[in-house]
Amino acid sequence: MKRGIPHFIGLSSHLIRTLRGNKPLATRTKTPRREREPVAKSQPIHVPKAAEIIAEKLRRRIVLGELKAGDALPAEAEMMLEFSVSRSSLREAFRVLEAESLIEVKRGAGGGARIKLPKDEIAAKSIGTLLQIRGASLKEVLEARLIIEPPLMRALATTRTDDDLKALRDHLAKERDNLENFNVFALATAEFHRILMQRAGNVVLALMTGMLDDIFRRHVTHFIARAREDQLELNKVALANHTLLTDMIESRNAEAAAAVWRQHMQQLKDIVLGELGEASVLDLYGGQLIPQ
Repeated sequence: MKRGIPHFIGLSSHLIRTLRGNKPLATRTKTPRREREPVAKSQPIHVPKAAEIIAEKLRRRIVLGELKAGDALPAEAEMMLEFSVSRSSLREAFRVLEAESLIEVKRGAGGGARIKLPKDEIAAKSIGTLLQIRGASLKEVLEARLIIEPPLMRALATTRTDDDLKALRDHLAKERDNLENFNVFALATAEFHRILMQRAGNVVLALMTGMLDDIFRRHVTHFIARAREDQLELNKVALANHTLLTDMIESRNAEAAAAVWRQHMQQLKDIVLGELGEASVLDLYGGQLIPQ
């Protein structure tokens, strides 16, 4: 047995070499191991809460006009059945919509939720607060208006109606009557900007500039408080520019209207910044710019 084992092994090796044609066994090449790619972390999936879903459904009904300002929402018990939710979820949805100024909730006997459409002033206050937090400057606000307003004057000159012209001419008469009443004239100029934006026909841009109205009025108030010696002359220039713009709008000269208003807005920016400097929006709300 012991002598046969080496012989058997030798035959086996000889047989293997014969079968392979006396070639040495191929050296196994090691396949390089692929580096494992990092597995991307999956983002958590946000599952809307019942209150969010209810708020979104009611919000959509308001936007589509199915629910109008002053409409009373059904009783809580009825809405709980409609949405198959608990009273706490329904009330949480009410709090969401109340924070968005879309409903008004009165507690106690005879109370309930009623539709209340948001006003521009609410959005303006929110924007004003956000701009203060972000550290926005008065220069940036004026530059934004310089970018937005002139193209809208081009559009207004193209689409204006007789009613638009009447509104502008009536307001110019108010400015003319208060040329030497600096506080009234200053606020009238801010109102002229608002009328122009509303009449231009672009709802989105009108709303955007409208949200800056509160800041616009504040910088006008701060400017007038400086009691400049040339304030009457500045008022006359502003009235002349407003009148020229209205003339261009009446004649439907779109390019001239845009050019006139761009020049006016640039003059306004230069004069205001020359007087108030690199003021921040926070300064306008805090009152630091008013001389003591």
